[in-house]
Amino acid sequence: MYSTGEQVVAPQDLLCEYRVNPLGIDNPSPRFSWKVVTQERGSFQTGYQVLVSQNLENLERDIGDMWDSGKVETRQSLHVVYGGKPLRSRTRYYWKVRIWDQQGRVSPYSAPAWFETAFLSQEDWRGVWIASPSVSKLSSAPMFRKEFLLTKEISRARAYISGLGYYELRINGQKVGDHVLDPAWTDYTKRVFYVTYDVTPYLRKGPNAIGVILGNGWFAYSLTKMHPTPQLLFQLHIEFQDGTEECIVSDRSWQVTVNGPIVENSIYHGEIYDARLEKPGWDMPGYTMDPKEWCIPIIAEPPGGIMVAQFLEPIKVVQDVIPVNVSSPKPGIYVFDFGQNIAGWVKLRVRGPKGAKVTMRFAELLYEDGTVNQENLRTARATDVYILKGEGIEVYEPRFTYHGFRYVQLEGLPEKPGLEDVVGRVVRSSVKQIGSFRCSHELLNKIQQNAFWTEANNLHGIPTDCPQRDERLGWLNDMTVRAEAALYNFDLACLYTKWLDDIKDTQDPATGAIADTAPFRGYGRRPADPVAMSYLVVPWLLHVFYGDRQILEKHYEGMKRWIAYLEKATDEAGIVSYSYYGDWSPPLTESVPGSIGAGALSATTPGVFVST
Repeated sequence: MYSTGEQVVAPQDLLCEYRVNPLGIDNPSPRFSWKVVTQERGSFQTGYQVLVSQNLENLERDIGDMWDSGKVETRQSLHVVYGGKPLRSRTRYYWKVRIWDQQGRVSPYSAPAWFETAFLSQEDWRGVWIASPSVSKLSSAPMFRKEFLLTKEISRARAYISGLGYYELRINGQKVGDHVLDPAWTDYTKRVFYVTYDVTPYLRKGPNAIGVILGNGWFAYSLTKMHPTPQLLFQLHIEFQDGTEECIVSDRSWQVTVNGPIVENSIYHGEIYDARLEKPGWDMPGYTMDPKEWCIPIIAEPPGGIMVAQFLEPIKVVQDVIPVNVSSPKPGIYVFDFGQNIAGWVKLRVRGPKGAKVTMRFAELLYEDGTVNQENLRTARATDVYILKGEGIEVYEPRFTYHGFRYVQLEGLPEKPGLEDVVGRVVRSSVKQIGSFRCSHELLNKIQQNAFWTEANNLHGIPTDCPQRDERLGWLNDMTVRAEAALYNFDLACLYTKWLDDIKDTQDPATGAIADTAPFRGYGRRPADPVAMSYLVVPWLLHVFYGDRQILEKHYEGMKRWIAYLEKATDEAGIVSYSYYGDWSPPLTESVPGSIGAGALSATTPGVFVST
């Protein structure tokens, strides 16, 4: 609210469920927020009126045909819950708000905003999960395609997709959207995210084709079952200008092959891409399929979890980093140094003969001889391989893996590379940076910079402990001490809300115990170490930072049950009787030699003291 004289300026920066004009929400009672700004001392909001309409024309006439809140006398401008008629699936709604100040002056209405629902019921899904029938190439990336004919002019089209572990959606030869490593990781037996896209610009009257590539992602690391192959759920709704609709879904009318160029893909180990196996035009109409390679998919067993519209910021390529140096410690080996640790991958530009193999090994450290040292990665190979097709300049970057690294070592290059031939791609959840710090003391500036990049490199749908080795998990003990600092640097309202649901999914319904990591896939333990207090701390921080009371209400019972579990493990003296990690990672002089975590247990601080 900005007032000048007698004029109160309209509310600004309208949000629905923390987002600007969100596409594809499944909350039947979404929440609205707006910014109140004033330059008058002592000025504040005393009331609001929200209008929600099915169309922009009614909203512009100040008609809230879905909800007219009337004047509500309150200072609340955050998380106002929708209170109108029941919302419908796959529908766009428009809204605006005006406010009153402490003198009773009313502002004009804000500029209109909108939100669009996805599926408000599990029964809205018509498609079925499909997968490749072949289990002979478990690490390859299956490619699905579907052709269809549209005979009418298109008004609007929405695609709803979930590909486990990861997907890339393509329509008529173009990638849809800029998400990578999508959808975000969850316990797939509890919740499975799907993503909504506006695909109107990608479709056309006449022949069309859909293509989907699937990666293993975290689906290959399920705790409860082995998944022989990734699987796809897809639904496309097309509205035509004559008012009719058509729906195209994933079923056995599609075709699939496992003989594509992504020969292997793994979160930990990297990707092998053989460009000789590319299938030009496979995602375009009119493509001729080799019956020896393409077949009808099978109907796959659903993963078990409910379908949930993905509401947190997607993982994207958010920045390019140019290497600061390239060296050749041995003949035919080139090591690129990016000057700092980043999480993501590299984009390679190369030219050479067909069949030449370029190997890219990622690491944070170097040996004394200048080659990369991957010992701290444990079993993670962190290696990408590109096999050339021999057609001029070729550009490659992976789809279904990521690495934590400062250095990348290239072997097998047909020609000596230049600095411009390798570009670092920073990949993380696309949350906004909202805070920064700089002062006259350079050491403090470097500490802040290191803290920022450490947190940024560990935002991949969950707050991870590391981006490089065979772990990359959401450890609750870490977040107990990291969360507040992270919130000063990034807008983490949606990501932390999602992660709290991950924690809730780990809770034992009988005992109330939660797990050390969320999502839980066997790393750490259940019951969690008592230091895993982030299930109590993070909801409170979201309330403090964002005024989100609903997050406390949602998790209150779960937090009570976790506390009740710890109370049962507390003796008469008030000491919590168990500990796994205690005062984790003390100086080596204070640690237990040979203990877990390469000697990370404290020799001087009792674990139960830390638990208590």
